[in-house]
Amino acid sequence: MAWFLSYILSVGLSLLVGYGLLVKAMGQSAARRQMSHALPWIVLGFAIAFTSAFTAVWKQSVWSFIHLAYIISVSLWLLIWPVRKRKAGSLQLNVGRTWHNRMLFWIGIAEFAIAAMITWIAWLTLTEVANSSIEVAQLSLKVAFWWVLAAFIFALGLNKLELRDNGLCFLYNFIPWQRMKSYTWDTNYPNILVIQIHPRFVFLPASMNIRVPEQHRDAIDRVVQTYIPCSPPDSLALS
Repeated sequence: MAWFLSYILSVGLSLLVGYGLLVKAMGQSAARRQMSHALPWIVLGFAIAFTSAFTAVWKQSVWSFIHLAYIISVSLWLLIWPVRKRKAGSLQLNVGRTWHNRMLFWIGIAEFAIAAMITWIAWLTLTEVANSSIEVAQLSLKVAFWWVLAAFIFALGLNKLELRDNGLCFLYNFIPWQRMKSYTWDTNYPNILVIQIHPRFVFLPASMNIRVPEQHRDAIDRVVQTYIPCSPPDSLALS
């Protein structure tokens, strides 16, 4: 139970810090939109943690399954990215790394440090205490999970925003122009591009906010407006 409470506190603190950074970089309205988009995943994380916290018998098995599923899904996601990227067509504009990428880069660095610390603790556990083969496997999955998580966030930080013939590539995602309904620029932060999209699932966000480098704003506008209509800034209040 104690670890569950510490989990709640750490997640809550992380959310507050993240919200503060978003407000500073993108403004309060954009920060609220971003946090509302993340809410379903936060609730899911709490549900998983709550369930495993009160099922002591299955707790390690549940977390091992989550670790394994994450490792496999993220690895496949990155491995098939070149195939998915081909669908985007030829490059029209390479915007480069955005504010999101730079933030994720440093978060990835911090995650590598956390992964190294967890690896060290796991090594001490294995060398000082007798463990069964199941416990060794579970501990190995936990260590692998943290390294994959760090590598994934770091890779997101190195990724670039690209506008291509058939859509937009950002954070290892390809979003076709057909899925985008309209776009606008935030009135308070003119270099924040807000795109209204058709989400694949109802629980996914219907808009995305990208803080782009100011020197590329006009070039981005010229490309995007050829594919999707520009909506008035007032429409942000409805998103």
